[in-house]
Amino acid sequence: MTDKMLLNPDLTNITSNTRQQQLEHWLQQVFANQEFTLDSLPGDASARQYHRIQFSDNSNSLDSKGTDAARYIVMDSADEQDALQQFINVAKLMSPAINVPELIAQDVEQGFLVLQDFGTLEFAHLLIDASPTQVNDYYQLAMQTLVALQNVPVETARVQHQLPDYDTALLTREMDLFSEWFIPYIEVSLDKALWDNLKSALIAEILVQPQVIVHRDYHSRNLMQDQAEPSRLGVIDFQDAVIGAYSYDLVSLVRDAYVEWPESQVSCWIHDFWQLQQQQASLATSSSVEQLESDVNVMGVQRHLKVLGIFIRLSERDGKNRYLADIPKVMRDLMFELEWLGAYGSDSIQQAVLPFNIWLIDTVLPAYQRKFSQQYI
Repeated sequence: MTDKMLLNPDLTNITSNTRQQQLEHWLQQVFANQEFTLDSLPGDASARQYHRIQFSDNSNSLDSKGTDAARYIVMDSADEQDALQQFINVAKLMSPAINVPELIAQDVEQGFLVLQDFGTLEFAHLLIDASPTQVNDYYQLAMQTLVALQNVPVETARVQHQLPDYDTALLTREMDLFSEWFIPYIEVSLDKALWDNLKSALIAEILVQPQVIVHRDYHSRNLMQDQAEPSRLGVIDFQDAVIGAYSYDLVSLVRDAYVEWPESQVSCWIHDFWQLQQQQASLATSSSVEQLESDVNVMGVQRHLKVLGIFIRLSERDGKNRYLADIPKVMRDLMFELEWLGAYGSDSIQQAVLPFNIWLIDTVLPAYQRKFSQQYI
């Protein structure tokens, strides 16, 4: 009976309407005597909801940056108060270093937050029809922003803001999304010995990489052109930040699940990033660009295993089937990284990767191609 009641569309609508009324009542208190409308924004991979608030006139006060604040973003995080509090915490940590949304008003208990609105131009939109020079300029800006983030002292993040470590447990839990969701979806049996060996080898190398603040989703849909300062990138969706490997956010950017570039271009950007790091005397980095490239590929395998599992979970559990179309790009990136590590990785990585690759090619790829060939490959 309870399950049926929870699935009753009438009750769902009542709950939704009540929540909307709570939000509008709170906003009327925040923006007293001002008329506004709310436009709901498309949902992302989380359970949070976002709205753009538009005032009927431009008479509302300026924000503390002096920006004409006729529009704001409203975050509704009803079932994720902890995530909302973490968003506020991480925003305070990052704001002195990079351009994150200013916090305008908050009610953590109800799960409401009003933020500066960067506008509607995502990094991904900037790349459309851009010339090669413009594309490179955008990526240079994104990498410069990332270097600025990595300059924030780890001790400050750990002690003053209680950022967690990207430790063995978290790295393992993320990779296990591949075995728990992707492998059953394509209907093959997991070779547990090969799988455990691969995870252990990856984690051993990841944990000894230089440690920095990691955004954890630093890609083309979480970077915005700031409508108030077009020369700066606005950074969003950072509440899951941790202290971890310096290569994670770079691989998220250059091997984005939603934007594809030739590996020759990716390699150039990795080299550029290493040069940017070398210009920062206080920044933890590798001793050579070759080591950075190896670290990026190790970290990339971890991330792309996770993403394959997440995209299947979003489809199977949450009904967000649109992410299935992005899986082939992620699979190509994973295969490149595994092949690279099999040829150029350390001895311990090669010992784990080479037999895993044989199993992947012989068992996983045929099943994957059967599952996806008609629509996505």
